[in-house]
Amino acid sequence: MTIQQQVQAAQAEMTQGMLYEVGDRVGLLRQVLAQLGHPEQTFKVIHIAGTNGKGSTTQMLRTILTTAGYRSGAFMSPYLRSPYEQITVDGQIMTATEFLAAFARGKQALADLDLTPAALSEFEWYFILALLQFQQRQVKWAVVETGLGGEFDATNALDQPALVIFTKIAYDHMALLGNTLTAIAQTKSKIMRQGVPVISYPQQAPAAEKVLQQAAKTNQAPFWQVQQLTTQIEQFDLTGILVSVASEWFNWPHLRLSLAGEFQVANLVTVLTAIHVLQKQIDLPETVVRKALTQVKLPGRLQVIGQQPTVLLDGAHNPDGSQALVDTLQRLTPVRPVTLVIGMLRDKNYQRMLQLLLPLATQVIVTTPNNPTRELPATELATACQAIAPQLALTICAVPQQALKMAQQQTTADGLIVVTGSFYLVKELLPNA
Repeated sequence: MTIQQQVQAAQAEMTQGMLYEVGDRVGLLRQVLAQLGHPEQTFKVIHIAGTNGKGSTTQMLRTILTTAGYRSGAFMSPYLRSPYEQITVDGQIMTATEFLAAFARGKQALADLDLTPAALSEFEWYFILALLQFQQRQVKWAVVETGLGGEFDATNALDQPALVIFTKIAYDHMALLGNTLTAIAQTKSKIMRQGVPVISYPQQAPAAEKVLQQAAKTNQAPFWQVQQLTTQIEQFDLTGILVSVASEWFNWPHLRLSLAGEFQVANLVTVLTAIHVLQKQIDLPETVVRKALTQVKLPGRLQVIGQQPTVLLDGAHNPDGSQALVDTLQRLTPVRPVTLVIGMLRDKNYQRMLQLLLPLATQVIVTTPNNPTRELPATELATACQAIAPQLALTICAVPQQALKMAQQQTTADGLIVVTGSFYLVKELLPNA
């Protein structure tokens, strides 16, 4: 068998569907980690939960730590091209050889517990593989994102984080997490640990903030959230932001961030708060932080992949993400004609997303993302669009690649094509995918 065939065979042994809340998932994963000799105890962990902003926050922190000379891992999802992207060390993704070596260790640990590889979902497997990879590569710090929620998420098997961070908590996955911000925040808050410092997004919704503050108090955990924030955006385009940020704890004039979007300023403040706390433990010089922030990359989020017309990919897949995209586009391109290429999943609040997105567009092309179990067919999405914006020019093109080609043919050179609605759509249209 070739290496790729071995990888495919290994991946086939993983349970492909979700196992969320099927038995005690966290307890099971703790057993597996114990059987593996606790790889997670060989490095320090920054554990991140939230609805939106996890990827940006993770990549900023990981890049800063790497630039400062600390070998640093990141575990994050979703992936766009390869599942290996979920596991990186100093920005380099896991290789097929490393995957197979880690999988063999994990499979043996499961066998020692009288379990088969199918006992773990794909996400749970990659979480375990990440920890084994971080141990193997001797990382000093690992930034670990939750997948779904917090309490029942695979990553909650981590018992000794050095820092816990909450990005923006908003509405998503309500069928599993609850229909109120209070319920969603309660689930996410369960990643807190006794005495471990907690950092919260500066503009957290009051209902979520109340839950986090109470949970931190219960855990006797120092709670860090900027209260005296001033920001001034000095430059703003699709290549990034130049911003001055000050609070009661820090003052960062003329800070350049290579991520686009006004919403990134609040994520940046979350990161700068984390840096303030981490500087009590490790050396993170100002020059290093500044350099790292100019180098952060986050594919699939406000990513430009074409010019004349400009083609922009953004994986916003819930109403809060759509609102952030709309705000950015209104600031950046208030008079450019916009062609929307949209594809969405049926288990998302796509009606609200359409209400936010459609007023931007001069025309819309609806397509179907590649997720056979969750996709919303283009014909159904078209019906939803017509109910909200009956006068808007609309075309149905079920195949994403053809939908993008159609958009490029129908949009003038000075126009803007925005591809959004789902990471499953974005991943199909990335260059060289």
